[in-house]
Amino acid sequence: MVYQYNSQVYLAEVALNVKDLESQTAFYHQLLGLEILNQSEKEVLLGAGGKPLVRLIKTDDNSNPKQSYGLYHMALLLPTREDLANLFKHLLDLKIPLVGGADHGYSEAIYLEDLEGNGIELYRDKPVAEWDIREDGRIIGVTEELSAQDIYQLGKEIEPFAIASGTRMGHVHLSVKNSLESSSFYQESLGLEDKFTIPHASWIASGAYHHHLAVNEWGGKNLVRRKHGMMGLAYYVVEVENKEFLVNLFTQAQDRQGQFQWISSSEFSVTDKDSIVTRVRVEN
Repeated sequence: MVYQYNSQVYLAEVALNVKDLESQTAFYHQLLGLEILNQSEKEVLLGAGGKPLVRLIKTDDNSNPKQSYGLYHMALLLPTREDLANLFKHLLDLKIPLVGGADHGYSEAIYLEDLEGNGIELYRDKPVAEWDIREDGRIIGVTEELSAQDIYQLGKEIEPFAIASGTRMGHVHLSVKNSLESSSFYQESLGLEDKFTIPHASWIASGAYHHHLAVNEWGGKNLVRRKHGMMGLAYYVVEVENKEFLVNLFTQAQDRQGQFQWISSSEFSVTDKDSIVTRVRVEN
C-alpha cells in the first residue's frame, strides 16, 4: 500500500455498535454504495474495492451516541471530485437528508448521519498546490460555502450505484472532553503532529497530510464516557507499515496516561481518558 503525503499511518476501518443491524447494513450498502465483504447474524463488514471501511456490530444497548464522547464523524475520502459528485447526485436524487457541506480549502466535503445518528463526512481532497501550507508545516483549514450546484451537475447517474472502488477512510473526527489534552495524547501515542488548532478543536496528522485525526469538545463537558457495547463508536483502526514501527509506538506509549494493551503480535489497543478505543496494527 502507498502511504501518501509521507505519512507513516493509514486510517482503516471504523467499527460501530448498532441497534438495528439490518437497517444500518442497508443504509451503508444500498444508500452509500459500500460492498458487503463479510456478514453474520451479529456483525457486517463493508468496504470499497475489497478494502474494509465500516464494521457494524449488533448491540442491545439503547443509548444515544450523541450523549457520549466518541465519534463526531468518520470521513470517507473519494478518489476524485467526479466520484464525490456521483455520490452527491445519488444521495440527493434519493432525497437522503444531508447535514451540510463545506469547502475547507484543502477539501470539499458533504456531511450526513446514518440511521442511528453516527456522523459521516464524504469528501475529496483538492490538489496540494491549493492547500494553505505554512512554513512551519501547519495546514490551515477554512469553512466556506460548498459549490454544491457545480458538484451536483458534475455527477453521473450510476445504476446500480456503487461507491468508487478507490474510496478509503481519509480521517476520523472524535468528540472528546478536552481537545488540547486529547490532541497531545494522540500526537504522542500515534506519532502524529499538530496541523491546525483553534480553541476547543485540533487537527493532527502524520507526514504532510491535513489531518488523519481531529478532536473537538463542541459537544460540551457533560457527555458520558464510552462503555463497552454502547451505541456508536466501538473502535477505529490505524494501520502502520511494519512491525518495527508498531513496537516503537507501543514502547514509547508506556509512560503516558491511557491504557495500552497488545491484542495480538501485530496489533495493540489504545484507550484514552474518554474511553475511546483506537486499534493500531500492521497493515493487512
